[in-house]
Amino acid sequence: MKRCSYFIWILFFPLILSCSADKKPAGTFVLQTEVAPPPPFVLGAGDEVELNVWRQDDLNRTITVNPSGNISIPLAGEIRASGLTISQLSEKITVHLSKYFVNPKVDVALVNLSSRNVYVFGEVTAPGVFVLNRRISALEAITMAEGFTNDANQQTVLLVRAKEGRAEVAALNLDIREMSEEGLPIQNVYLRNRDVIYVPPMEIVDLERFMLRLSGILSPILDIQRSALMWSTTYDILSGKDVATGVVY
Repeated sequence: MKRCSYFIWILFFPLILSCSADKKPAGTFVLQTEVAPPPPFVLGAGDEVELNVWRQDDLNRTITVNPSGNISIPLAGEIRASGLTISQLSEKITVHLSKYFVNPKVDVALVNLSSRNVYVFGEVTAPGVFVLNRRISALEAITMAEGFTNDANQQTVLLVRAKEGRAEVAALNLDIREMSEEGLPIQNVYLRNRDVIYVPPMEIVDLERFMLRLSGILSPILDIQRSALMWSTTYDILSGKDVATGVVY
């Protein structure tokens, strides 16, 4: 019966990962200190921007990027904003308004950020969703969630990252005391939009049931396809098997 439930679980696990060209373990990504600068901020649905057009007070306003990723501006009409940086949006609006004004001077500023989030769940005091409005490390995210609970497995914190419809998982050792005593660097990586930090408990009585619960938490957030590979890798990590992980690119 247990074997049967195992295969049923695999069929319904809602995460996908393909094997990489360098043949690293399926479902994992390499952890190492990030030296590259973070990607430029781009707008998304729900973000608010303030538009100011010099000597055109009627056009000045605060605009929210709608669920379709667009904004609406008089004369300019519907403009695609999602996926653009602030400067790119400013240039795009300028081009549209140039049909009506000579050399319009357009200024766009970010008012409210709500499209970029990271998620912290599991054995933390205040699990939830946190706005990624600056460079935030895994440890900072844990702090924003008011720290680990007494039952937290700080040595095997899961970091799940969505990439092009797939997900990758890594295990982070965020036990500062243990790493310091052993003279090892803390795996304190910087998070990206939609990253999920999940802190498992020290003891998992029923691993299959735990994995089902975890999949139910992750699938609506990441909106990715299903995969037995992700199940296998995560299962191995939580079982204490030696799964190659290393810092996030």
